Amino acid sequence: MKRLTKRLRTPQLLGVGVMTLLLGLVASPTAQAATAAPAAAQCSGSWDGKTYWAKAAGRNGGGYARTYWNSSTKQNCVKFWSSPYDGLASHISLAIFDEGGDYSIDPPKEHPANYHYFAGPLYTWFNSTGQCIRVSGSLVRGGVTYSLDTGPIRCG
Repeated sequence: MKRLTKRLRTPQLLGVGVMTLLLGLVASPTAQAATAAPAAAQCSGSWDGKTYWAKAAGRNGGGYARTYWNSSTKQNCVKFWSSPYDGLASHISLAIFDEGGDYSIDPPKEHPANYHYFAGPLYTWFNSTGQCIRVSGSLVRGGVTYSLDTGPIRCG
């Protein structure tokens, strides 16, 4: 009986390595800290059409946040992305606050991580109908810290 073997060419070997890396990212709870871009979890609900930019020394561009409203769960959601224009950021963090004093933070203090692509999604804890939320975050890009603080938004 003739044994069949197939020799993998270099592009095929690269594909196998990429697939191995992607499978590792799916199984890893700290996938965002890896070098390849992970699949991004999304906020449920509808985007309000506004983009909130992180700023440093009066300039935009470090990263941006978007907020979403889910009418069935009555929750706001926020996600904060690194700007795609000039490479990876580091130490991305995000917080969402509601008027009742409840908040969520990503990464959580008990599990710090060095995110490079995004932080979130974060949801308000309870029914936030008629309440304002505030979003804050930061990231480091090229040694410059960009900060985000929306003040009260999505009121009503």
